[in-house]
Amino acid sequence: MRVVLGRRDFRVLLAARFASQAAEGAFLAAVFNSVVFVPESQSTVVGFAVATVLTLLPFALLEPFAGVLVDRWPRRPILVTLPLVRAAAALFTLPALGAAVYAGTLVVFSANRLFQATASAVIPRVVGAAEELKPSAASNDTLLFTANTVASIVGTVALFGGMAAGGFLAAAAGTWAVLALAGLLWAATSAISALLSSTLSPEKPPGALHGELAAVVADLADGFRRIGRTPAALAPVLTVAVGQFLQVMVIATVLVVMKERLGEGLMSFSGLVAAGGVGVFFGFLTAGALRSLMPSRLLIGAAFLLGFVALLPVVAEVDEIVLALTVGAVLLGVSYGWTRVPADTLAQQAVPDRYRGRVFTAIDLGFNTARVLGALAAAVVVPLLGPRATIAALAVLFLLWAPVVPLWLKGGRGD
Repeated sequence: MRVVLGRRDFRVLLAARFASQAAEGAFLAAVFNSVVFVPESQSTVVGFAVATVLTLLPFALLEPFAGVLVDRWPRRPILVTLPLVRAAAALFTLPALGAAVYAGTLVVFSANRLFQATASAVIPRVVGAAEELKPSAASNDTLLFTANTVASIVGTVALFGGMAAGGFLAAAAGTWAVLALAGLLWAATSAISALLSSTLSPEKPPGALHGELAAVVADLADGFRRIGRTPAALAPVLTVAVGQFLQVMVIATVLVVMKERLGEGLMSFSGLVAAGGVGVFFGFLTAGALRSLMPSRLLIGAAFLLGFVALLPVVAEVDEIVLALTVGAVLLGVSYGWTRVPADTLAQQAVPDRYRGRVFTAIDLGFNTARVLGALAAAVVVPLLGPRATIAALAVLFLLWAPVVPLWLKGGRGD
C-alpha cells in the first residue's frame, strides 16, 4: 500500500477518479428523481427500466469504439477533456428542456465510460506495473492488485456517496442544485487530471483513423478475439456482467418494495444506496487480505455465495423488512467488491498493454449492457412473480454461478 500510494501519478489519478465518480453519483440521483420517484402514477419497475435504458443503453452501444481510441490517443488529454464535456452536457438534462434531456444524458454517460476505461487502462503505467515489468511476477501481482483495490475503493465509494448526497440534495433543493454540484465536481476532475506528469501515450503508435469505421471495427474485433483466446480475461468479463444483471434485478425489486409497499421516496432509497456504499467499501477493503488467503477465482466464487446469503432475509419476509433490506444492501456491496477487484486484476494481467483499453471497454460494455438487460427483465418478471418470488429466484442464480469461475479457471491464471 505504501508503495502504491507513494506514486505521485497514482495519487493524482485517485483524486480525479473520486471527483468524477462523485459527480456521476449525484447526476444519477437527479435522473432517478426525475424518472422513477416524481411520476407517482408510473409503475416503479417501469420507471426504473426507463431510467436504466436512458442512462446506459445509448453509450453501451457506442462504447465498443472507446477502447480503440484509448489505445490510440494520449490518455492524459482524454482524462482532462471528457469531464468538461460532461459538465456542459449536464446542462441539457434539466427537466425544463424536454427532449434535450435524452441527448444530454447520452453524452454524459458515454463520456463517463470512456473516462473510466482510460483510468483503468493506465493503472499499470502509473504504479510501475506495466507489461515490461513482468506482470506475472509475484511482487508485481501484489502491486497491481493493491492498486486496483485502492482505485476501486475510492471510485465506488465516491459513486455511492455522490448518489446518496445527490438524493438528499434533490429532495431539499431540487434538480438544479444537484446538477450544479455535478458540474463543479467534473470541473475539478479536469483540473486534477491535468496534473499527471505524463501524457500516458499508449505503446501502440497513434494512427489517424481518418473517420474510417472499418479500421475501428477491425481493431475492436482484434481486441475481442484476444479476450476470447484468453480464459483469464474472458472469465472476469462474463462474471462482472452476470453479477450486474442479478444485482440490477435486485435493485428494481427493492424499489418496488420501497415505493409501492412501504410508501418511501428517493431519500429513503438514498439511505439504502449509502448502505450499499458501505458494503462496497468494506468489500474492497477486505479483498486484498482475502486474496492473500485464496486465489482470485475462489474469491469471485465467494462473492457470489455472499450474494446468495444477502437475499435470504428478504426472501423470508422478516418483520423488520427495512432492516433486512439494509443488511442485504451492505452484503451485496461487499459481494461486488469481492468480484470487481480480482476480475480487473485478472484481465489486466492476461493481456498486454496495447490491448488493455479494449479489454476494459469490453468489461464496461458487458457491465452496462447487463444492467440494461437486468432492468428490462425486471420490468417483466417482477409484475409476473411478485417481489418475494423474484428475490428467491435471484438468490438461486447467485448460488448457481458461485462455482462457475473457480472451475473455469482451475489450474490457470486464476490461481
